Amino acid sequence: MDRIRLLPIELPPASTISGSGFIKVKGKVSFLRRLTLGFVVLAALGLLYVPAYHSAQGPLLGLGETPLPGLSGHLDASHHVASIAQLPGWAYNKSRDLRVYIRPGNNTTVLSPTSICASPPYLLIVICSAVANQKARESIRNTWANKQHLDSLYNSTVRIAFLLGESDNDTLNSSIEEESQQYGDIIQEKFQDTYNNLTLKSVMMLKWVNSNCENAKYLMKTDDDMFVNVPTLLKTLRARVQSTGTLLGSLICNAKPIQDPKNKWYTPKYMYAERTYPNYLSGTGYVMSLDVAGKLYQAALSTPLLHLEDVYVTGVCAQKAKLRPVNHPGFSYVPRKMDACVFKSAITAHKVSSSKMYTIWKKLNDANLTCVSNPNQDKKLSTLSRTGRNVGYYVVRRRNMNRCI
Repeated sequence: MDRIRLLPIELPPASTISGSGFIKVKGKVSFLRRLTLGFVVLAALGLLYVPAYHSAQGPLLGLGETPLPGLSGHLDASHHVASIAQLPGWAYNKSRDLRVYIRPGNNTTVLSPTSICASPPYLLIVICSAVANQKARESIRNTWANKQHLDSLYNSTVRIAFLLGESDNDTLNSSIEEESQQYGDIIQEKFQDTYNNLTLKSVMMLKWVNSNCENAKYLMKTDDDMFVNVPTLLKTLRARVQSTGTLLGSLICNAKPIQDPKNKWYTPKYMYAERTYPNYLSGTGYVMSLDVAGKLYQAALSTPLLHLEDVYVTGVCAQKAKLRPVNHPGFSYVPRKMDACVFKSAITAHKVSSSKMYTIWKKLNDANLTCVSNPNQDKKLSTLSRTGRNVGYYVVRRRNMNRCI
């Protein structure tokens, strides 16, 4: 029989062997150490998280804004908000207290026209314009807002001004100073002129008017791609029984916030948590009496900012100030047919290019223009803003239409 060669076997140290198994004990000690280290790391992260959490909640819930529905506890709300796509320029942890940006006790005006309200106008039209849109401003000055035409036809009772913010381009800012010196119709305020800052622009308008033109009777806000039929607008305002309490334009009802981050009018839940917006007027053009301008300005100073300026000013702030926006068929947020007779009976037309501005103006001033009244056209205009669907963020439901009256 062959001998079996036994190889030496290395045994574990004696200190690791006992009746209950020291190998298991060593594994448990290693696990406990890792667990303890994990708790230490979590505690450190918690200490860093608390101040960041309170900073985020301050502007969200500290100004009376409705907490996010369906969430229990601030911790859950913060985790939920952080996971939502952030709105450029207005991340969820950025303060939306208007007083921080408007600075109501300070003079924030960079450029201010001195002659526009020297004699209180019956109607002041403020045109919100981008810094670079000099061509659009020029076309408006040469057509419906022609100064000589306004002075001679309306005896200086109608005044216009262009409202701008600041650009990060020094060359553009310098050109605005030159434009202001040439025309004397530029209001420039201290804020970055971007699309998501339009609410700042509109509230700056209210601030400037309440400080510099408080004796005007009416204020109109419009944009630099709008044609405004001033004679028809004046006729409408003078036909009103009383001037106070006026908030007039193209009424939007039952519009829902758009939740798609890729959409131009995206509204995250942390900006507005309700299912629908209050009824509001399209920002393409609306008119208010000066008492309403004062009330909206005061309401804005205590209302968290919403980046959609028309929803915010004529909807959220109007609701807070107990004001009711009213529809008028002469206002529209959709492009109109290039028909002189259509423009003659309308107050506003949207998406009018510089070239079209001149075309419309020439047609309206044609001495041979003859228009026949069309009741169906008037009816169409009166329902235009109430039945449109998916026009920008003006999403309107057909039911409950009586709420738009």
